[in-house]
Amino acid sequence: MARGDRLEVEHRIVGSTVTYLHHGVDVGDGTVVHARPRQFRNPFGGGHVVRTSVAEFADGRGVRIRNDPPASFPPDEVVARALAHVGREGYDPVIDNCEHFATWCATGRRASRQVDIVLGRVAAAASRAAAAVSARLAAGTAPRVVVRTAIGTSVRLGLATMLPATLIGEAAALAAEWTAHQRGASQQASRRVGESAGLTATSLACAVAATPSGPIGMAGGAMAGATLWMAGAAVASRIIRERPAVP
Repeated sequence: MARGDRLEVEHRIVGSTVTYLHHGVDVGDGTVVHARPRQFRNPFGGGHVVRTSVAEFADGRGVRIRNDPPASFPPDEVVARALAHVGREGYDPVIDNCEHFATWCATGRRASRQVDIVLGRVAAAASRAAAAVSARLAAGTAPRVVVRTAIGTSVRLGLATMLPATLIGEAAALAAEWTAHQRGASQQASRRVGESAGLTATSLACAVAATPSGPIGMAGGAMAGATLWMAGAAVASRIIRERPAVP
């Protein structure tokens, strides 16, 4: 670890097996500046920017370096920006968390990859669900929507298949992308992992729904599911990641 590095430690959400990353800026003298809630058990209860020892920041956990996105300022300036806000009140896990602060210190932009993953997947799920409903309404009185697969075949799917399949796919994508990020994967790599998981889950869900039609029907359902996912990926809403450059 070096002066100006962004550090992270893994915490567990109370009462669950889900982990998240707590971020800070290495001052280079054995201390870390980080925004934190007053009580980790109550992240919505407010907080402030503090300067603590690396040991207190780690709290018995392993510390990793994650300088992604790359810093826009030299290490001394990153540290100066962090130190200037020690004691600043205010913390919110969604719009003003430790990652927002550490990223701002290094880049001048307020961003949190963890928040982006969750909000991005929620937005994508809403977009895909809306697309499925719209397709069904456009079909009029027809009980099923015709889905033309990538290999040129056509498969008919009802809303009772399309809607759950898209939601299952997004849930799988969220879990996979989040896990990859927590394990240190880059933004691009974790996104690819999520997309792959979503594609697989959507295809499997549609294949299972087509089980009564036998092996051929299941194969067609899997191809239709893959088509639904890829089409949704092309139109899914994007979350604005950057926020005003204000600490």
